[in-house]
Amino acid sequence: MIDFDTSAFEAAMTAARRTITEALGESTLRTVGFAGAEVFRDQAKQNSLANKKTGILFDNIIVKRLEEDSDGDRRQAYMVTVRSGTTASPGAFYWRFVENGHKFVPKNKKVSKKTGRAIGWKAHRQAAQRVADLEFGNKRTRAYPFMRPAYDSKKQEAVSVMTQTLAEQIARNAK
Repeated sequence: MIDFDTSAFEAAMTAARRTITEALGESTLRTVGFAGAEVFRDQAKQNSLANKKTGILFDNIIVKRLEEDSDGDRRQAYMVTVRSGTTASPGAFYWRFVENGHKFVPKNKKVSKKTGRAIGWKAHRQAAQRVADLEFGNKRTRAYPFMRPAYDSKKQEAVSVMTQTLAEQIARNAK
């Protein structure tokens, strides 16, 4: 009968587990999460340049850390979004219209001969629908998606960047 003493192996495994746990702190997870989100942000910015008019949309694509979904050293959540803006800086509030398309309704320039005021909203919508159908072929403007294609095309690259960043962070923090 052969007898093995596994206490040294067990102690080494416990020490390795403790080292990895210490290396995987909140700052490491934040770095790894941001690295993955940055890949999506860069591709979304690149996609938005295809239909660039003013550059406001390009400038307002950001990575945002979701504090309510993040849990310290166990979980970090990030979101790639577009800054909607405030009254001081307008931002790109219209980004969903670009991403998904939207209905076309021109300004209400028609004035009722009877009252002298602009015609009502319902009548304006119906008139605008007829104009849009004639001019554009249907009631919706074309969508120019930039967020979803960025996600679809860069999923694997984001995972590999996060894996590489995690390995670098563990190696740096384990010393």
